[in-house]
Amino acid sequence: MARTTTGAPFSKASTSVESGGGADTHPTLLSRIVAGLRAFGIALLSFFAFIGGATLFLVLVPADSRLAASGVLLIIAGVALALSNASRAETSARAAVAADLAERDAEISLLRAENEKLQDDIWRLRESDERHRDVLDTLGDVVTRWREGGESVYANDTARALFPDGRIAGLHGEREDPTGEAREDILVETVHGPRWFARRDVAVRDVKTGEPLIQTILRDVTDRRRIEDALVAARNQAETASAAKSRFLATVSHEIRTPLNGILGMTDLLADTRLTAEQRSYIEAVKSSGEILLLLISEVLDMSRIEAGRLELAPAPTDVALLAEGVAELLSPRAFAKGLEVGCLVDPAMPARIEVDATRLRQILYNLAGNGLKFTEQGGVEIRVERESTDRFAIFVRDTGIGFAAGDAERLFEEFEQVDHGPARRFDGAGLGLAISRRLARLMGGEITAGAAPGRGACFRVELPLRPATTNGQADEPAPSPDTWLAGKSVVILSESRIEAPLVARRLAAHGARVTEMSPCGGQDEDHRDQALGEADLILLDPTGLRDAGAWLAGARAAGVEAPAIAIIAPTDRTSLPRLKAAGFGAYLIRPIRSATLSQVTRVMLDPDSGPRGWEVAGQSRARPLDGPGGTAPVRPLKVLVADDNDINRLLSEAMVRKLGHEAVVAADGSEALAAAADGSFDLILMDLHMPGIDGVTAIRRFRTLEEDRGWSRIPVLAVTADVTAAAEDAALAAGADGVITKPIDPDLMRQRLSAAVA
Repeated sequence: MARTTTGAPFSKASTSVESGGGADTHPTLLSRIVAGLRAFGIALLSFFAFIGGATLFLVLVPADSRLAASGVLLIIAGVALALSNASRAETSARAAVAADLAERDAEISLLRAENEKLQDDIWRLRESDERHRDVLDTLGDVVTRWREGGESVYANDTARALFPDGRIAGLHGEREDPTGEAREDILVETVHGPRWFARRDVAVRDVKTGEPLIQTILRDVTDRRRIEDALVAARNQAETASAAKSRFLATVSHEIRTPLNGILGMTDLLADTRLTAEQRSYIEAVKSSGEILLLLISEVLDMSRIEAGRLELAPAPTDVALLAEGVAELLSPRAFAKGLEVGCLVDPAMPARIEVDATRLRQILYNLAGNGLKFTEQGGVEIRVERESTDRFAIFVRDTGIGFAAGDAERLFEEFEQVDHGPARRFDGAGLGLAISRRLARLMGGEITAGAAPGRGACFRVELPLRPATTNGQADEPAPSPDTWLAGKSVVILSESRIEAPLVARRLAAHGARVTEMSPCGGQDEDHRDQALGEADLILLDPTGLRDAGAWLAGARAAGVEAPAIAIIAPTDRTSLPRLKAAGFGAYLIRPIRSATLSQVTRVMLDPDSGPRGWEVAGQSRARPLDGPGGTAPVRPLKVLVADDNDINRLLSEAMVRKLGHEAVVAADGSEALAAAADGSFDLILMDLHMPGIDGVTAIRRFRTLEEDRGWSRIPVLAVTADVTAAAEDAALAAGADGVITKPIDPDLMRQRLSAAVA
């Protein structure tokens, strides 16, 4: 807005003209003194001139006339003196008037300057008011002021435009706290129809009168409310769809797992019967297909839970070494079936136990290592756990498979993405394993990254927070290595292994041993080979590349090699143990080798007084503590109630129980199970959760009530279900179940649970 300069400059010019040039017409104190001195001087000169003239006049006047002349002169002098006094008085009056005029002119100048300043301030205020009015008009805010009780005292243009018929008063009403500030969204009828406004009430005072008022500002938020309503509707729809999807997946999973339990279970039972080689290959194909289908179902359910935000972590003290080595053992049958290796190495600097969700960490490792085995044809997969700092640790899963291009690393972590696409792809799977693993790692506060090169394998790095578990308030930090017997010892590892042998060498070297790796089939410098074997304190031999390990050891003994020897074998080669023992091997290690087993066996072998104990330690380290004698039947048979409405699953559970040496009694539903259990004669109950009539949860609850009423000792009850949701497990445990077994039933898990009941 341009300002028009009409008053102030012209006023300043006028002041200069009217004052007649400033200092010349406004006498100062000095000019007034000069004027007074000038008048006094003139009067003094006039006096002396009069005296001189009078004296001359008297001299010239005759003597007889001098008296009269003197009188005349006196009269003239009096008149002159009177005139002089009058002149001085007039001069003084004029000077006083001039001074007064000067003071008034100065006051006028100050007033004009103040007036000009006030005019400028008024102009600025007017401009600011117009600017604020423009802003308010642009924003479209309604601004009103009103007295307590509803009487409006001010309304801006927007308010009058939206409420022209006096409806402004309807916006104002009684407030619980008139002095406080209020905010809310209100729906108001305007000339444009109903509109949503964000209302803000603030207590103010009238500038002139000081009267307390309430200022109300209404901002149109109709578009925002429509967007919010649309978002809420979309969120509700998405939540409903997600819940429906989860229910659908849970239902489908249950319905698929139920027959799949029969397929895999009956396959296991059939595999233990007498079969021809062709029949056994067919059975293995059926079991492999069923396991792939089971894995796909589990992955889809896990992804559904993660997307729905219903996957909760359960951190607990965990031995990460046992966990990682357990994953390697779990995958070893698949690896050995393909002629591959799988090995594990845990940094000795890792705490004895850490706080982590063991189930989810195991799932991550299983997915990554299993993926590596799937895409590897030669070599194998290694799992390496390393401590990186005081609060972080990393797990590396490396394979020697086909690898992938560096640019594909991030793509592979997306859902349903695979290394190769199209109808010609070589590898099966849904492409969910890596996506699930990354999401789980992020839920745990970590991250997964991948690096690879085509044809040279891949390496996945899992970084997670390191939270040592505590015992009595103290962190479970690693204790100093007890493997002092290895310090300074020379160990020779003879193996063609590309995965496990280097890991074993690193384990031994971490405890102070001098380790030499070489091939058992030759190829190295013979002198160096013979020298290393001659100086060795311990020999670890992998006979995979040898035709006869016993003959090799006999030749070494004949050449003067006296170091004790340990054989490294696969689980499928247990039948060769008697021959190896007879050939002179002091102990054996089962692949994949556990670190604890390696420590125990090497310690016994380096003890000169160990005798045959190496074989005993090796056997004990791989024994199943929950198995009975020979790993088959428990100490005493149990009477087990099997309740399941599905004929095939009931038959399968009964067969598993009987195969493990127990007595099985079957029931087709919950009511029949309760009737059978009413005599309290059972040692354990297997209760399916989904049954007609009385479901498993209700049956368990009623049985616990019956048990309490009759004063029986607590009988173990295991819930058996194909429903893998957390809600089903929680419901079973809340009803009184001691544990939950998920279908398809794992025979090893069933054996452990039954053996635990015996103990």
